[in-house]
Amino acid sequence: MAALTCLCSISGINSQEFMKVSAEKVLTEDNQRCYQIRRGYSRKDKTQWEPFCGGFRNFYYESGYEYTMHVEKYDPTLDTIVVIKTIGRDNSDSYRKQQEMKRKAAEARAAKAARDQENGAATKKK
Repeated sequence: MAALTCLCSISGINSQEFMKVSAEKVLTEDNQRCYQIRRGYSRKDKTQWEPFCGGFRNFYYESGYEYTMHVEKYDPTLDTIVVIKTIGRDNSDSYRKQQEMKRKAAEARAAKAARDQENGAATKKK
């Protein structure tokens, strides 16, 4: 068992992890366009996306695709993530569909608020 532990630490398995990069960048409070990253691989993992304003080594990002990749252990204090291998690129439009649904819901709320305001103003005039 000790030999296996030794082999794992020598091969660097403990210094690697899976990561996802969102299909769209976000605008941070200081007006930077940053990547959204999430550590881990499981679909059941509901970890929140976090902004990453640094860069990637061995990786080309194209907006509109969510990426799953194998990276060297992520250190939030560094400004570069080293990509070992890009595992997948998803363009299933799930992100775009969610954004479209949110936009439509916001428009519906705004329209309802405008109607309610007009109805309230009309009631006061009577």
